[in-house]
Amino acid sequence: MSKPQILLADDDRVIRVTFANSLRKRDFDVIEAASGRSAIDIGCDLHPDLAIMDFRLPDISGAEVAQELQEKASIHCVFLSAYADQEFVDKATKAGALGYLVKPIDVEHVLPTIESALQRSQEINRLRDTEVQLNAALEQGRETSVAIGILMQEYHITSEQAFDMLRGQARSQRRKVASVASELVQAVNNLNGFTTEMRQRNEEFFKKIKGTSS
Repeated sequence: MSKPQILLADDDRVIRVTFANSLRKRDFDVIEAASGRSAIDIGCDLHPDLAIMDFRLPDISGAEVAQELQEKASIHCVFLSAYADQEFVDKATKAGALGYLVKPIDVEHVLPTIESALQRSQEINRLRDTEVQLNAALEQGRETSVAIGILMQEYHITSEQAFDMLRGQARSQRRKVASVASELVQAVNNLNGFTTEMRQRNEEFFKKIKGTSS
């Protein structure tokens, strides 16, 4: 089983190196970053399991880094701060943090928070992947239904006969039915768009002629 990979971002080198080494001794794979931008670049390149970062980085805020990491690489964050006040907690929560740690760091005390955040991050990503797959399946099903309707109207056949046509075409091309259906729908949409554009041009042309003759 591979080690959990953590991106640790803090501009204070002493805190960063000390914390990183302590995590490595506890079987974590730690990547270090000294700024927000480098954290984003490293995160998007390596896709670690979790990011732990100072809320106040020298170039951009930890909240901005967290947002970009979530949007671009589906990486979730735990924030570091020297202050345990309500303002920090509110900002961390608003930024979507899975937890927060207060400096100075006692690794033994913060391990439960890190492990909980890792587990929660995995759960969120699994739910996201399931949603993406479900949406893709629904979209494929919708396009297949539309393609069947197109064939029914064009050839005056039943839905079963239309589906058989799609399936036969898919088998002959060694492709999936949903792929053939999507191609058919796209072709019809392109044709409809072309027809609409030509109709509009003709209408404009005849309006000009009418205006000239009058």
